[in-house]
Amino acid sequence: MKKILLTLMCVVISTLSFSQKNLDKGNLKIASVKAVDYMHKTLKLNEKQKAIFASSYAEYAANMMKAVDKTNKSKKGVDPKKNRKELNMHMLRFTEKRDNRIKDCLKKKQVMQYDNLVRDIHPYTLEVKQRKK
Repeated sequence: MKKILLTLMCVVISTLSFSQKNLDKGNLKIASVKAVDYMHKTLKLNEKQKAIFASSYAEYAANMMKAVDKTNKSKKGVDPKKNRKELNMHMLRFTEKRDNRIKDCLKKKQVMQYDNLVRDIHPYTLEVKQRKK
């Protein structure tokens, strides 16, 4: 009986230790679509603006996936803090590029609203979490 319990406990612990959350390619693509829909609803975008949003967020998601793969694969023996710093540098550069493309197509009032709304979107996972007002 003790061996069975010990075996079950080891299986559960090993299963939980390997089920850590990573940036999944499918989840990032789905989250980018949800982020564009959220912006479309709140900013009242026209079709051209929505297309620019969609392409910008899709490019951002693809670039983030490449950056995560690059930092994880190329430097396995490097300190995790350095990997995070490098990923942050990539994220900031991609965010600036995305925001510049988007702000070019928006009106002044929409730009001000966008600056506030973009804070609701997590930069790594692109999940939308609305703030309390």
